[in-house]
Amino acid sequence: MDIKKSDIDDTKLLEAMHAYIREPGKETLFGLVMALKDSKVFVPVMINQQKKALQPYVIKNKDEDIYVPAFTSVSKFPKDQQYQGMQKLQYKQCVSMLLGNGASIKGIVLNPYTDNLMLKEQMLELSSQVEKEVPARRSVTMKTEDFRMITRHNTELRQIPERFYAGRQEFIKELSAELLCEMYKEPYSGVDQEALFEYVVEDFDIMELDIRDDLNIVQIMLPSRHLYKTNCREMYLVWNPQNEQAGCYVVEKDTSLDGKRYLLKEIRPDGSWDSLEDAPAEGNTMNRVIELFTDGMEE
Repeated sequence: MDIKKSDIDDTKLLEAMHAYIREPGKETLFGLVMALKDSKVFVPVMINQQKKALQPYVIKNKDEDIYVPAFTSVSKFPKDQQYQGMQKLQYKQCVSMLLGNGASIKGIVLNPYTDNLMLKEQMLELSSQVEKEVPARRSVTMKTEDFRMITRHNTELRQIPERFYAGRQEFIKELSAELLCEMYKEPYSGVDQEALFEYVVEDFDIMELDIRDDLNIVQIMLPSRHLYKTNCREMYLVWNPQNEQAGCYVVEKDTSLDGKRYLLKEIRPDGSWDSLEDAPAEGNTMNRVIELFTDGMEE
């Protein structure tokens, strides 16, 4: 089969995805969920010789978390893709399949080589809920904790790293607890939900250190209130003033059932991330981040 002849028109979905990436909030989240509800995606598949059936390819990070890649159109395939096959599915079919797999697969990554939008378990469950209720426009209700979790996740893992990598030292100069509080509040203000926003400037603690001529680091202690799974407890912005090398590291609350596990992750300039290891005990993270960043710097 010529895959190009069965291509998908992903115009509306991409608009919703990019709107959500730019300004994560209740309005854009609703738009994304509704766009996904009626969308189809390409899922790369292989033949399971033992079961004599198709199974999806997966992406696994260093923490062994597993995600299924999905592509919104042929143009989003990697140039060197060597998948055995591509299965075109309704997005809701993917959600049903993944939610029923147990705890092994953590979610879907849409266009992993371009947009790299991760839809974790909470997002899949929200999509499933919307599909079951078949709601009228604007009638979707989202739990307050879900809204807080999702908006905070996007501020910490997308908005702040994006601004840091774009501005480097200029961003550090303007960085303050007031600025961070405003960034966290913006998604609430955009959808007239300021009443749900309960953080204050005092929830953010920033410490900047000039370790040496070629190493500066900013430690950001993030709000301990409303700290849900996939939200961050700490963030570290590191850079070398001599060559502009930069790094962003976060301590993220894992999706484990007991909610006590934290992971140390690196957020890359392209928005992708790498789960490095279990986070050190509180108070020891900065030293480990410095070790990671400076590894290989010495001649």
